[in-house]
Amino acid sequence: MKKPLLLLISIFLFFSAVPTRIFAEETSKASSKYDDINFPQWAKDLRRTEIITFGSLPFVTLWTTVGYSLYEYGEFRNPLDKNTESFTEEDQWKIIKLSAASCVALGLFDLTITLITRARKESRLRYLREMQPYTITASKDLEPPKIKLDETDEEAQEKLKHEKEMENLTESIHFIEGVESAIF
Repeated sequence: MKKPLLLLISIFLFFSAVPTRIFAEETSKASSKYDDINFPQWAKDLRRTEIITFGSLPFVTLWTTVGYSLYEYGEFRNPLDKNTESFTEEDQWKIIKLSAASCVALGLFDLTITLITRARKESRLRYLREMQPYTITASKDLEPPKIKLDETDEEAQEKLKHEKEMENLTESIHFIEGVESAIF
Protein backbone atom coordinates (compact mmCIF):
# COMPACT_ATOMS: atom_id res chain seq x y z
CA MET A 1 0.00 0.00 0.00
CA LYS A 2 2.86 2.37 0.79
CA LYS A 3 4.77 1.67 -2.41
CA PRO A 4 2.04 2.81 -4.86
CA LEU A 5 1.40 5.87 -2.71
CA LEU A 6 5.11 6.74 -2.64
CA LEU A 7 5.33 6.16 -6.39
CA LEU A 8 2.38 8.46 -6.98
CA ILE A 9 3.85 11.18 -4.75
CA SER A 10 7.26 10.91 -6.42
CA ILE A 11 5.72 11.20 -9.89
CA PHE A 12 3.74 14.24 -8.74
CA LEU A 13 6.83 15.88 -7.27
CA PHE A 14 8.88 15.14 -10.39
CA PHE A 15 6.38 16.78 -12.72
CA SER A 16 5.86 19.72 -10.38
CA ALA A 17 9.64 20.31 -10.25
CA VAL A 18 10.06 20.25 -14.05
CA PRO A 19 10.02 23.79 -15.45
CA THR A 20 6.76 24.55 -17.16
CA ARG A 21 8.56 26.33 -19.98
CA ILE A 22 9.25 22.96 -21.62
CA PHE A 23 5.57 22.16 -21.85
CA ALA A 24 4.60 25.75 -22.58
CA GLU A 25 6.77 25.89 -25.70
CA GLU A 26 5.09 22.82 -27.15
CA THR A 27 1.61 24.13 -26.47
CA SER A 28 2.43 27.62 -27.75
CA LYS A 29 3.63 26.15 -31.05
CA ALA A 30 0.47 24.15 -31.39
CA SER A 31 -1.77 27.03 -30.36
CA SER A 32 -0.15 29.40 -32.85
CA LYS A 33 -1.48 27.22 -35.65
CA TYR A 34 -5.02 27.53 -34.29
CA ASP A 35 -7.03 30.48 -35.45
CA ASP A 36 -10.66 31.31 -35.94
CA ILE A 37 -10.28 32.04 -39.65
CA ASN A 38 -9.84 28.42 -40.76
CA PHE A 39 -13.28 27.28 -39.61
CA PRO A 40 -16.24 27.36 -42.00
CA GLN A 41 -19.21 29.49 -41.04
CA TRP A 42 -21.52 26.53 -40.42
CA ALA A 43 -19.08 25.16 -37.83
CA LYS A 44 -19.00 28.51 -36.02
CA ASP A 45 -22.81 28.63 -36.04
CA LEU A 46 -23.05 25.08 -34.73
CA ARG A 47 -20.57 25.87 -31.95
CA ARG A 48 -22.56 28.97 -30.95
CA THR A 49 -25.76 26.92 -30.84
CA GLU A 50 -24.04 24.29 -28.69
CA ILE A 51 -22.73 26.90 -26.26
CA ILE A 52 -26.12 28.56 -25.90
CA THR A 53 -27.91 25.23 -25.49
CA PHE A 54 -25.64 23.79 -22.81
CA GLY A 55 -24.85 27.13 -21.19
CA SER A 56 -28.49 27.90 -20.53
CA LEU A 57 -29.23 24.44 -19.07
CA PRO A 58 -28.69 25.28 -15.35
CA PHE A 59 -30.75 28.48 -15.50
CA VAL A 60 -33.53 26.96 -17.56
CA THR A 61 -33.68 23.94 -15.23
CA LEU A 62 -34.00 26.19 -12.19
CA TRP A 63 -36.82 28.25 -13.69
CA THR A 64 -38.51 25.16 -15.11
CA THR A 65 -38.52 23.64 -11.63
CA VAL A 66 -40.06 26.78 -10.16
CA GLY A 67 -42.66 26.96 -12.94
CA TYR A 68 -43.47 23.25 -12.68
CA SER A 69 -43.99 23.44 -8.92
CA LEU A 70 -46.29 26.45 -9.30
CA TYR A 71 -48.25 24.80 -12.14
CA GLU A 72 -48.48 21.29 -10.73
CA TYR A 73 -48.82 21.90 -7.00
CA GLY A 74 -49.97 25.52 -6.88
CA GLU A 75 -47.18 26.45 -4.49
CA PHE A 76 -43.47 27.16 -4.52
CA ARG A 77 -41.35 24.13 -3.72
CA ASN A 78 -37.69 24.81 -3.18
CA PRO A 79 -35.69 22.90 -5.83
CA LEU A 80 -32.44 23.28 -3.86
CA ASP A 81 -33.76 21.82 -0.61
CA LYS A 82 -32.36 18.30 -0.16
CA ASN A 83 -34.01 17.53 3.18
CA THR A 84 -37.58 17.23 1.98
CA GLU A 85 -38.89 15.22 -0.88
CA SER A 86 -40.58 18.04 -2.72
CA PHE A 87 -40.62 16.26 -6.08
CA THR A 88 -41.13 12.61 -6.93
CA GLU A 89 -38.80 10.81 -9.30
CA GLU A 90 -41.40 11.07 -12.06
CA ASP A 91 -41.65 14.84 -11.48
CA GLN A 92 -37.86 15.15 -11.63
CA TRP A 93 -37.75 13.31 -14.98
CA LYS A 94 -40.49 15.58 -16.35
CA ILE A 95 -38.56 18.66 -15.22
CA ILE A 96 -35.31 17.41 -16.78
CA LYS A 97 -37.02 16.55 -20.09
CA LEU A 98 -38.86 19.86 -20.18
CA SER A 99 -35.74 21.89 -19.41
CA ALA A 100 -33.64 19.97 -21.98
CA ALA A 101 -36.28 20.56 -24.65
CA SER A 102 -36.44 24.25 -23.70
CA CYS A 103 -32.65 24.58 -23.97
CA VAL A 104 -32.59 22.94 -27.39
CA ALA A 105 -35.44 25.20 -28.52
CA LEU A 106 -33.55 28.23 -27.21
CA GLY A 107 -30.38 27.23 -29.08
CA LEU A 108 -32.27 26.57 -32.32
CA PHE A 109 -34.15 29.86 -31.96
CA ASP A 110 -30.84 31.71 -31.65
CA LEU A 111 -29.47 29.83 -34.67
CA THR A 112 -32.54 30.79 -36.71
CA ILE A 113 -32.24 34.46 -35.75
CA THR A 114 -28.52 34.45 -36.56
CA LEU A 115 -29.07 32.87 -40.00
CA ILE A 116 -31.91 35.26 -40.87
CA THR A 117 -29.86 38.29 -39.81
CA ARG A 118 -26.86 37.16 -41.85
CA ALA A 119 -29.00 36.46 -44.91
CA ARG A 120 -30.56 39.93 -44.68
CA LYS A 121 -27.12 41.56 -44.43
CA GLU A 122 -25.83 39.60 -47.42
CA SER A 123 -28.88 40.45 -49.53
CA ARG A 124 -28.51 44.13 -48.58
CA LEU A 125 -24.84 44.08 -49.63
CA ARG A 126 -25.73 42.30 -52.86
CA TYR A 127 -28.38 44.94 -53.57
CA LEU A 128 -25.92 47.77 -52.91
CA ARG A 129 -23.33 46.19 -55.20
CA GLU A 130 -25.87 45.90 -58.00
CA MET A 131 -26.91 49.52 -57.55
CA GLN A 132 -23.32 50.76 -57.94
CA PRO A 133 -21.87 49.15 -61.06
CA TYR A 134 -18.87 51.49 -61.10
CA THR A 135 -16.00 51.13 -58.71
CA ILE A 136 -13.72 54.00 -57.86
CA THR A 137 -10.09 53.14 -57.31
CA ALA A 138 -7.29 55.49 -56.42
CA SER A 139 -4.19 55.40 -58.56
CA LYS A 140 -0.83 56.56 -57.31
CA ASP A 141 0.46 57.17 -60.83
CA LEU A 142 -2.02 59.91 -61.67
CA GLU A 143 -1.10 63.49 -60.90
CA PRO A 144 -3.69 65.91 -59.65
CA PRO A 145 -5.16 68.11 -62.36
CA LYS A 146 -3.36 71.40 -62.89
CA ILE A 147 -5.29 74.57 -62.52
CA LYS A 148 -5.59 76.51 -65.72
CA LEU A 149 -5.70 80.24 -65.27
CA ASP A 150 -7.91 82.49 -67.26
CA GLU A 151 -5.92 84.68 -69.65
CA THR A 152 -7.64 87.79 -68.37
CA ASP A 153 -6.45 87.17 -64.83
CA GLU A 154 -3.11 88.94 -65.08
CA GLU A 155 -2.47 89.10 -61.32
CA ALA A 156 -2.66 85.34 -60.97
CA GLN A 157 -0.30 84.89 -63.91
CA GLU A 158 2.15 87.36 -62.35
CA LYS A 159 1.96 85.49 -59.04
CA LEU A 160 2.59 82.16 -60.81
CA LYS A 161 5.65 83.61 -62.60
CA HIS A 162 6.97 84.98 -59.32
CA GLU A 163 6.61 81.54 -57.65
CA LYS A 164 8.52 79.89 -60.50
CA GLU A 165 11.30 82.47 -60.24
CA MET A 166 11.55 81.84 -56.48
CA GLU A 167 11.81 78.07 -57.09
CA ASN A 168 14.62 78.62 -59.59
CA LEU A 169 16.36 80.99 -57.17
CA THR A 170 16.24 78.50 -54.27
CA GLU A 171 17.51 75.73 -56.55
CA SER A 172 20.45 77.87 -57.62
CA ILE A 173 21.23 78.82 -54.00
CA HIS A 174 21.29 75.15 -53.01
CA PHE A 175 23.51 74.39 -55.99
CA ILE A 176 25.94 77.15 -55.07
CA GLU A 177 26.05 76.01 -51.42
CA GLY A 178 26.72 72.46 -52.56
CA VAL A 179 29.57 73.58 -54.78
CA GLU A 180 31.07 75.73 -52.01
CA SER A 181 30.99 72.86 -49.53
CA ALA A 182 32.61 70.56 -52.10
CA ILE A 183 35.42 73.01 -52.80
CA PHE A 184 36.15 74.09 -49.25
